[in-house]
Amino acid sequence: MKLIAPLLCAAGLLAASGPLMAQDTDFTLTYHVERTPSARLDIDACGDAAMKAAEAAGLISTVQRFPEQLVSVSGGREGEGAYVVQCIAVDDKTVSVVHGIDYRDQKAAMGEFADAAAEAVAAAAK
Repeated sequence: MKLIAPLLCAAGLLAASGPLMAQDTDFTLTYHVERTPSARLDIDACGDAAMKAAEAAGLISTVQRFPEQLVSVSGGREGEGAYVVQCIAVDDKTVSVVHGIDYRDQKAAMGEFADAAAEAVAAAAK
């Protein structure tokens, strides 16, 4: 019983230190959301547009496909930031969600990529 109190106290201190450390880390999020009729843009075309935009920008990319549900394209550049593009099938719509996360306190390469990827996805709509 005497050992439990110090362990709980230590666990509490560790849990509390996580948010404090996170506050010292600067990042900037760029975010776009669009809904497009799936007859004009399906999730595969959306994902392909995001991949082509990433390749053109020279970014590392990974694609995950869940047929008729979701295509997720993600990656980034070491030390600079990360991005995620999700193309989601919702009823008769394709919802595209684009995130660019720059590891600094102002918009930079990943935010600019998020803008370009959102434009590429919109341009892919028929």
